[in-house]
Amino acid sequence: MADIARLIEIVEPEAQALGFELVRVIVFGKSEVGDEEVTLQVMAERPDTGQLVIEDCAALSHRISDRLDALEESGEVLIEEAYRLEVSSPGID
Repeated sequence: MADIARLIEIVEPEAQALGFELVRVIVFGKSEVGDEEVTLQVMAERPDTGQLVIEDCAALSHRISDRLDALEESGEVLIEEAYRLEVSSPGID
């Protein structure tokens, strides 16, 4: 399974660059969610509102995806198999 600490090292600066605070990074395996793919779930929020709007999620998703792709091209593969990137706000809870 993926190294969560390393993923946080990669994802957190991308969130901070957009002015967001990273809340959580989790990797769900196929059997855990009953899905066909592994899911990399990233939750972040704006410090002033505690939420993200859809445009924020899209911007962060693109930054994370581009960063992970660049690392993979340089030989560092953080998630071995096909995965889905899910970026969201933690919501009210």
